[in-house]
Amino acid sequence: MVLVGDAAHATSPSSGQGVSLAIESAVQLARCLRDIPSTSDAFAAYERLRRPRVERIIAAAARTNSGKAAGPVARVVRDLVLPVAMKLLAKPEKMAWQVDYRIDWDAAAA
Repeated sequence: MVLVGDAAHATSPSSGQGVSLAIESAVQLARCLRDIPSTSDAFAAYERLRRPRVERIIAAAARTNSGKAAGPVARVVRDLVLPVAMKLLAKPEKMAWQVDYRIDWDAAAA
C-alpha cells in the first residue's frame, strides 16, 4: 500500500500545496513503478524522491503558521503596510522552488 496526497503528507492549508503535492506524488509513484522492477524498491525510491520536497513544504507552512493571530489594531496596521511591503520586498524567484517545480517524466526514476 502507498499513500499519496493528504493521506501521506497532510500540509497546512496555508501552504497552498496540498493538491500540487498529491499530483506530484502520483506522477513520481507512476515513474517509480514504471522504471523499477521490484515493487518494494519502487516504493522506497518513491519515498526517497518525495520526502525532501514534502518536508520542506510542511516546514515552510509551519513557519507561516507559527505567528500569533493579529489583534484589531495589528490587523489595521498589517492591512495598510502589507501591500506596500509586498511591492517592495516580494521576490517571485524566492518562491520558485515551491511553485515552479517540474518532474521530468521521461527521466528514469532510479
